[in-house]
Amino acid sequence: MNAEETFKEEAPAGVDALMRWFHLADFQASGPVGNFGHESTGLTQLREIGQPPGRGGYGYGQWTGQRHILFLNWCAANHLDWRTPSANWGYLVHELSGADPRNSYAYVIVHLREAKTLEEATRAFMNYYERPGVPEFSDRLRWAELALKLHQSAATAKAA
Repeated sequence: MNAEETFKEEAPAGVDALMRWFHLADFQASGPVGNFGHESTGLTQLREIGQPPGRGGYGYGQWTGQRHILFLNWCAANHLDWRTPSANWGYLVHELSGADPRNSYAYVIVHLREAKTLEEATRAFMNYYERPGVPEFSDRLRWAELALKLHQSAATAKAA
């Protein structure tokens, strides 16, 4: 599968999880999913390119340093393969829920809830969660737009 096909298959679960756990609107939940689409090339590159094993980013969020160790340990404790969507979306929910006070990103939810547009939600997640050295915002927004479209199409299909 190519990046767009993989994203189409796996992104809706991320939008749904964020909406369900944090009571976000669909456009607010699509911002983080779009960021992850950018970070991991459509949810396909689960290891940072050019880095040896044990170094660089892991997973949809390209968690690095201590965060990649926490991600892998969380996956092991929950008997999840770190490469699976359930592990990646589950760990995102874990960080955003503040379940681990040593690594809480609960404040990001406040910023997502303040967002009035998809662009604001995508930018808020980029600035407060990802904090990239090179933002490449237009690509993050492109993936977020696709995530929102996929969610809305699935919702329409369920309603029919």
